[in-house]
Amino acid sequence: MEKGKKIIGIVLILVSIAALFTWEKWGKNRFLYEDVLAFSQNVEKGTVITEDMISTVKMDIGEEDQLKSADKKSIIGREAAYFIHKGAPLFREYFVEEGLTADEKRDRYILSIPADWLLSAPKTMTRGDRAYFYSNGKFVTSAILSYAEEEGKSYEVVVSASQAETLSKIASRGDEIVITYTTNAAEAVGVS
Repeated sequence: MEKGKKIIGIVLILVSIAALFTWEKWGKNRFLYEDVLAFSQNVEKGTVITEDMISTVKMDIGEEDQLKSADKKSIIGREAAYFIHKGAPLFREYFVEEGLTADEKRDRYILSIPADWLLSAPKTMTRGDRAYFYSNGKFVTSAILSYAEEEGKSYEVVVSASQAETLSKIASRGDEIVITYTTNAAEAVGVS
């Protein structure tokens, strides 16, 4: 009887060790971790995301809105809105449409267009639309809209230094600007 208890004790210890090993090796990854998207390198603000930058890593199930493997295609071609560390889990709010962020290295700046600069502007413009600027009946420049106030009283556009200077000169002379816009590239070139 005593020998049987020792054997049962040894078997229970071996089964416990095997269960612990199995949990650590396969169970934890399967039940506590999930595949989330991360970058394989540090990504600077304004960088356009390519497929080779993205990797999949196993992380604790924590945040519900972490990007999963299925979300990979939705961020390719977009821009990083912030500096993102290598290996950090990715979230949708880390990305914006290409061309909507300021980046001094690439000569892109955010220019605020207040209501007193404007003679006319459509109130239906939204982020990502291409705004066309006219002054005294002549085309001046175009830029991507990065912000539009709901009442249409002020706008922010992504411009180069020369575009910002041109628009600022028009406003400083007291001339007013008329804005028109398109919502996509096909409209911009007149394709129906």
